[in-house]
Amino acid sequence: MKDSCKEKLKGWLDARISDTAVAKKALVGAIEKGFERARLSRVEIATNLNLSMVPNYVAYKAALIREKALLQHVCAGLAVITLVLFVTGRVEVFNLENRLRLKEYILAPGVNDFIPVAPQSVPDAYVQHAVSDFVATLGNTNPLNIEERFKQLSSAMSPALQVQFNAEADEWIAKAKGENISEMLTMLDKRIESDADGKYRALVHTRTDSFVGSENIGYRNEVIEMGLRLVPPDVGRRWFLEITSLSRGSAEAFNTAKSLGGGANGK
Repeated sequence: MKDSCKEKLKGWLDARISDTAVAKKALVGAIEKGFERARLSRVEIATNLNLSMVPNYVAYKAALIREKALLQHVCAGLAVITLVLFVTGRVEVFNLENRLRLKEYILAPGVNDFIPVAPQSVPDAYVQHAVSDFVATLGNTNPLNIEERFKQLSSAMSPALQVQFNAEADEWIAKAKGENISEMLTMLDKRIESDADGKYRALVHTRTDSFVGSENIGYRNEVIEMGLRLVPPDVGRRWFLEITSLSRGSAEAFNTAKSLGGGANGK
């Protein structure tokens, strides 16, 4: 019996010792291990910050961002102004180059006088005389001079028109020489229109009398249309007007085409 009592007492003591150990282990927490002290120290450091500087820092950052945005706007504005000035300058240079090309020419209507003119201010009399000279050269021909007169007229034409005119004139020259045909042209009416670029359009109504030898074989009314433009002086050129287009046809065909809204066509 004594042995059982001893065993019970020993079991009770062991249970008490076990409970005491567990209680001791529970008492050794974060504070005892040093973790809680570290957390509290961090809290202490944080609570020691001077929060009065925060508004100034925020205001500084806001001002910096605003200044950067303002700088960007200023740079964009200067870029636009620079681009506008560049484009304006190029346009002005282009206009000046165009004006520089408007050279002055010296016109010599009869070698007796020289008239300095610009393309937009050619005297009307000069153009009138040139057109009359071209029409007379075209219409007053005979078997002896027709080739020379057509050659003289073609020298006053543009290169493209010159090739076309020479090709079409060869047949008429051969016919005039072969059949001894002469023509005499009389101008009845002459109108000239011009534009600001030194270009002209002449419309001449004529009467052309035809002869075979010395016999008059009749006459015909014709209309001659001529396009001209002012060109720089050149050696051997009598008039400083170049023929760019030329058509010759009957007055009836011209009136019919005009009534239909067109123009005269023909050689």
